[in-house]
Amino acid sequence: MKLTLKNNMQYLVLLFVLLLLTSGAINAEVYKYKDAQGRWQFSDVPQGKVNSKLTRSYGGSTSSYARSKDFVSLLNGKYKPENPVQEATMAVVTVKSKLGVGSGFFVSSDCYIVTNKHVVRPTQGKQWGAAKEKMKEGVESFERTRLQIKNRRERLAVNKQRLNEYKAYIKGLSASKERVLAKRDYKVQVGKYQQDKKYIDSFSKNFDKDERKFRKQRSDFKLSSNVANIAQTFEIILKDNTKTRANLVKVSTTDDLALLKVEGCKAPYLKLSRNQVSQGVMVHAIGSPLGLRDQLTTGTVTQISSAGIATDAQILPGNSGGPLVVDSGQVVAVNTLKIAQGSALKTGFGMSIPARKVRQNFGQYLR
Repeated sequence: MKLTLKNNMQYLVLLFVLLLLTSGAINAEVYKYKDAQGRWQFSDVPQGKVNSKLTRSYGGSTSSYARSKDFVSLLNGKYKPENPVQEATMAVVTVKSKLGVGSGFFVSSDCYIVTNKHVVRPTQGKQWGAAKEKMKEGVESFERTRLQIKNRRERLAVNKQRLNEYKAYIKGLSASKERVLAKRDYKVQVGKYQQDKKYIDSFSKNFDKDERKFRKQRSDFKLSSNVANIAQTFEIILKDNTKTRANLVKVSTTDDLALLKVEGCKAPYLKLSRNQVSQGVMVHAIGSPLGLRDQLTTGTVTQISSAGIATDAQILPGNSGGPLVVDSGQVVAVNTLKIAQGSALKTGFGMSIPARKVRQNFGQYLR
């Protein structure tokens, strides 16, 4: 029993770490308001001064946003790119949603941004699904452990009753020698009982604390997921850490792609290549992996298939939505996911959506 309970606690600690990593990027305000039918609705933006009420604010402190939206002049004044790939990095941005961080890039001078659908709608992505499944496993693990604690306490109660009966038996012994031996045995049994009780009491206390923590994280995760499903605005961070806001324009129904737009701005942008990329061509993945910004990795196209363009350029969580560019700086694909044995952090291949898919989904906005 002791070993089983200890293993469960170690599992729960790992679960807590997963949930913290999943929800650690949350930075949102949740408003509730009544619609025309008098029903309460939730949104990430206020719906009016009268009927909109801030119900919850959580996450980091509010960052200052760009005063000027001439991002071309802003970035050109700070960076002196020496080649087309370095120049391409100036058009790449970090996209912060309610449940995480991804990447994106300006695809027009009037500030349309391409990213992945699972960046702006994380509840439709594999990471959210995995976290939800882990949470379900956590609930089941807590239930099993709670049952183990109950069974252990019932055994303690039985042992306590036996000790009381043994004590009464000792009092009825007539031979002094037998009484002495029985008292020694009784003392040993009491020591074992007290040791077991001390352990289960300590374990139960820690278990209750961990369960409260888990319930809070589960509640935050559910709320964040609900808000993520309706979010229409997203924080955008440029190469120099300048922050702005973008509105959701369209989410693809067929591909893992989404289109955002920063209103009233001028941006450096990347051109979508019309040439079909070939196996063996050198490519560069730009994005914000693992909470870092403005990261560039280089590799080659390893395969072109119906699933997309595969590359051995390092693609990690957070690279999603960033561009895959060739030496000319043109975009040949949008980075989407990492395929690796056992873990996304291990060596594997990155998969990207061809640039033609961007034109097919959003061409009407990008002419």
